Parts: sequence; C-alpha cells; structure tokens
Amino acid sequence: MISETIPVPVLIVRIADGKFLYANEHTCRVFGLTADELLKHNAYEIYKNPSDRKGFINILNEQGYVDNFQVLLKKSDSTSFWAALFSQPLNFKNEPCVLTVIYDLTERRQAEEEIRRLTEELEQRKERLEKYLMFMLAGQEYGILLTKIKEIIGMTVITPVPGTPDFIKGLVNLRGKVIPVADLRLRLGLEAADYSERTCIIVSDTGTEKQMIGMIADSVTEVVGIRGKDIEPVPEFNRNSDTGFISGMAKIGANVKILLDICHLWEGLEVRGLR
Repeated sequence: MISETIPVPVLIVRIADGKFLYANEHTCRVFGLTADELLKHNAYEIYKNPSDRKGFINILNEQGYVDNFQVLLKKSDSTSFWAALFSQPLNFKNEPCVLTVIYDLTERRQAEEEIRRLTEELEQRKERLEKYLMFMLAGQEYGILLTKIKEIIGMTVITPVPGTPDFIKGLVNLRGKVIPVADLRLRLGLEAADYSERTCIIVSDTGTEKQMIGMIADSVTEVVGIRGKDIEPVPEFNRNSDTGFISGMAKIGANVKILLDICHLWEGLEVRGLR
C-alpha cells in the first residue's frame, strides 16, 4: 500500500467496533507491536484516556473528518506520547472505516514546555527583588549586585605597581591578602578626581578564580532592592561604544541608575598577575 511509503503511522479502523484492520510499519514501530499483535487490539486501547476516543468519534460524526485532534496515546509498554490525529472516512474491505494518520508531537510539546518554562522564569525574574549596592561616581549613581560585594573599607595606603594600566592604582593588604585596587572613575573613562573623606574602596569578586579587587568610588549611598521588571537593557549607541560592562539601567522613581556587570568589567584584565 502507498501508506507504507509514508514516514508516519497510518491506521485503518473499523467504525462499528474500533477494531484495527490495517497498520503500516511505522505504526508498529511507534506502538511497539508487530502488525499481527496490533490487529488484535481495539482503537480504544491506544488512548491514554478512553474518553478522548469518544471525543474523537463525536468530531468525526459532526464534521465528517478529524483535523489535528491532539491527544495522549499509549504504547504497548504503557508509556504515553502526545500525537495529532488526522482522519477521513473510507470503505476498506467493503466496511465503513476511518483512515487515521498520526503525527508524533513529542518534540513539539517538549519545545512548547521549554518555552513555557522559560517564559515563567522570565516573569519570575521580573518580579524577583535583587539587592544592589549603590555608589556615586562623578555625580551619577551606579549599582553592583550585593552578592558580589565582600566588604567596604575606607581609603588606605595603596602600593603602586609599575607597568599597570592607569586605572590600577596599586595593591592593598587586606588582612594578609594582597588585592589590586582600581579607580572606577578611570576604568569607566570618567574624569579623575581628588579623594575625599567619603571616598571608599568596594571589595568585590571579579568572577575569576575567587580573585577579589578593590574599586575606588566617590561614596557609597545605600543598598536597594530592584525588581527585574524595573531594569531596562542598555540603549544601543555607535559601534565603537563599549557598554558591555553595563548590565542594565534601573528605573527608580524619576531617576535612572546604571548597573554594572562586575565579571564583564574586569574580563580580560590581568588582575590576577597583581596578586
């Protein structure tokens, strides 16, 4: 039969009692039965929920055909899979029958489920409150995820290191651990400024082998909770703009805060060589 060349399951079922009268090779493979075994069964037996078979018959009686009837079908090992049924009535061996083509929806359902999961996760992220440490640089407020912050210290003696970038001010000894210190103004391309009594060093992870770095800020202002839905992506500027270290723009009241991506900020910099 021509159905043997169709790479999907094809069934012919007698309308009177639902008995299988024909099944192609793909049908046998999908349901895990030989052709002889399958022909001993009834169409009701392959439905995970027998009531779905009644729904199928009702549509067939009302429309004269069935188009994209999505249902859970059951294999011989009792596992189930989602399928779409497409059926047309026909006479087979002089008996009223239904020809049904079955399309396996497993991959599509999995993809739909993954999309649904990702959509739910995105919505949860929009509602999730994450805390940020806010600080000032040149009159603009910036933020860093609080989970990245180790501690905040006042300005202390910094030992210069020759041959380092201009924004690397040197090294400090933090309770026996030597860490590099960078001036965030210079790292972000802002104008340098004299340090004041409010100037501080924010000690943070760099995201590289637990390496820490101290970042000089004009002052620390507060810790705030920001919801994902209040964070906008960074606007696109010209091609030469380097904004990869900005994770987003937070809308807080009438103000906009710039949120920094610490890992990206120090990515590719040889801060490890300063240990």
